[in-house]
Amino acid sequence: MSITFEKVLILKNIPMFENASEMALSDLISSAEEKTFKVGDVLLDNQKENTALFIVLSGKAQAVSGEEVVLEFGPRQFFGETTVLSPAVLPYQIKAVESTCVLKISGHRLYQVMSLHPSIAKGFIGELSRRLR
Repeated sequence: MSITFEKVLILKNIPMFENASEMALSDLISSAEEKTFKVGDVLLDNQKENTALFIVLSGKAQAVSGEEVVLEFGPRQFFGETTVLSPAVLPYQIKAVESTCVLKISGHRLYQVMSLHPSIAKGFIGELSRRLR
């Protein structure tokens, strides 16, 4: 998937980004790295600090702790939001369970986009607040 317009539509359907302008989302997308993972590939390692936000464009991944599946992520879902701005090691590993394409946004780039587009920051903060409730 490489067409920015399609990615903007995907992000617009994620509550965290629903109120962001198309310009803000285009800037976010251009700051991101698109990565594709094969079945069994590790998207996020529980042995390293996470410094990125991952948004699933297609496919499916699972958060695994030992043998237990803790969470599943599919299209329009994301992970890494709790550590992207304050790097930390997560207690689980995230693996692709089918061919999975993600947008990977580094914390540094996310800060840059947030400073240019407060709607991105507002949506991000709102999502973190919802998850804490």
